Amino acid sequence: MMDSMRKFRLTVLVTAWLAASAASTAWAWGPLGHRLAGKLAEKHLTPQAKAAVAELLEPGETLAEASTWADEHRRDVKGSGPWHYVDVPLDQDHYADRFAGNVPEKGDIVPKIREFRAILKDRRRPLAERRFALRFLVHLVEDLHMPLHVGENHDRGGNDTQIQFFDQGTNLHRLWDSDMILRAGTDEGKWLDVLVAMDTPEARARTMSGRVEDWATESLRAARKAYSNPATGRMIRKGTKLGERYQQANLPVARRRLYQSGIRLAMVLNEVFADEPKQ
Repeated sequence: MMDSMRKFRLTVLVTAWLAASAASTAWAWGPLGHRLAGKLAEKHLTPQAKAAVAELLEPGETLAEASTWADEHRRDVKGSGPWHYVDVPLDQDHYADRFAGNVPEKGDIVPKIREFRAILKDRRRPLAERRFALRFLVHLVEDLHMPLHVGENHDRGGNDTQIQFFDQGTNLHRLWDSDMILRAGTDEGKWLDVLVAMDTPEARARTMSGRVEDWATESLRAARKAYSNPATGRMIRKGTKLGERYQQANLPVARRRLYQSGIRLAMVLNEVFADEPKQ
């Protein structure tokens, strides 16, 4: 019964997200992707961090549920759109702060991650403010790992590049948000099993290295591959038809970024709450 309810809730979330995405831009990972990263992170929280998260969130609210809050309330949080991304041209070598900040269309996800981390760490802040910071920090760390929330080809992170994916109209951004992931399977439990199977000590050690800026650079480099048509080796343009070759070439990248986002989210939260009073 509980599994059926979870599947029903996920179906409702996906349906609502697809409807909203038709009139919106800059979403990263659909509900399934965000929830998976949140669930993976929960498995790696220290007891101290787990207790602090539970105290800040609504009673019974899980990290997976909190991970979609920022998208679900985007219209309520005025001006929050640019927080979810940063537009770094594909020909740049790496992320730098000059691509974020004062120019709204460039986005400011990296400085916002820093800001929310600092708010969350400050126990003098009101509970509501820290809860808000937690929900956004969770979401933005996950967003940062979606390649088209960093690398872009003068098309708003793929939103303006309309394509055909398995003969269905979509755009390159939405393909990475959800189309490619949902095509591989919609069962949250099976997807989580895949990510957990990737979690070897070696993979975790590699993943837990670097800074937020380095993670943005990883997404930039992954975006270069996302914009490349494996059937031709050419840049994907409007009207390009993509199918099985693209899915096979890029699904492993999506899986890896989901895994990395979950592990790193846990690492960030464990660091933030390391000084919290022990329960």
